[in-house]
Amino acid sequence: MAKPQVVSDQNFETEVIKSDTPVLVDFWAVWCGPCRMVAPVLEEIASEQGDKVKIAKLDVDANPITAGRFGVRAIPTMILFKNGREAQRVVGYVPKDKLLQQIQPHFAAAAAPETSTGPTATSQKPTTPTPTTPTSPPTATSPSSPPTPPRTS
Repeated sequence: MAKPQVVSDQNFETEVIKSDTPVLVDFWAVWCGPCRMVAPVLEEIASEQGDKVKIAKLDVDANPITAGRFGVRAIPTMILFKNGREAQRVVGYVPKDKLLQQIQPHFAAAAAPETSTGPTATSQKPTTPTPTTPTSPPTATSPSSPPTPPRTS
């Protein structure tokens, strides 16, 4: 069972930016009520999705350099890092299902990047035809002159 990992200004580069696995970093503080609400959600995600994503926690009061570097102005802020870059940002408390909806698309892309460029990605077509706008019949006005407004009596 994976658990959230505590990261700091000192090890952020090694543990998050250089990670081969996507890392969801929870920027939090001890005094923050919504941060305490997010903590169990992240623990569940860590234990259920630990093979696809790493969960890390960074205390913004103890580590202001990293929080400032990524422009964290409100907490809780969760940033998903993938390939050393920010891939998704979620600010505030979000229920588990909504949080997973936002971050899971990045797991699949990280696990199998070749599928997004393969023939299946380009051959996906909508199942319903898109409606077309009916074209109006040609008018007698020339292309350079504006259309004549309707007459009012």
